[in-house]
Amino acid sequence: MGWTGGALQGPFTARAAIEFEFGAEFLPRVIDTARYGTVIYAAVRALDKQQIFGLVLLAERHGGVLYTKPISEDMGPSEDHCPARILDLLTEPSNDWARQWRERCRARLAKPRPRDGQTVTFSESITFTNGQTHSSFTYQGGSRFCTHNGCLCRITRWRDLDFTVTQ
Repeated sequence: MGWTGGALQGPFTARAAIEFEFGAEFLPRVIDTARYGTVIYAAVRALDKQQIFGLVLLAERHGGVLYTKPISEDMGPSEDHCPARILDLLTEPSNDWARQWRERCRARLAKPRPRDGQTVTFSESITFTNGQTHSSFTYQGGSRFCTHNGCLCRITRWRDLDFTVTQ
């Protein structure tokens, strides 16, 4: 499935992007949405009004043009940052792809969240561009960490890695 592109009138909100992709008649079926950057998660009531499924909508706006790409949970989207409040609304998954997607989302939610100053230890060492290798860091917030020798560094997508948090 490809991307849809066109002019979006008004602000770039999750509901506006969903309406842009599916039309105004689809919008009443949308129960809740969450937007994280270019990814929108939604709980949507199926046409039979019995089932509620998860929808992932990739949405980017460039130069006044909105580009969208819908991915239903039963297609096994790779984006797995869906919040618990949306997952909690969904009814029984329609297939194994949807079940696996929900399990990945729940596993991500179950990971510990460090507080500033706590030690984060990764199961595999991280090698930086200067050649240094470290596995334990002091969490500084966001994607910022400090090594045991005081070097500040940024580790992008660190939450995708296996780690433990200690005091």
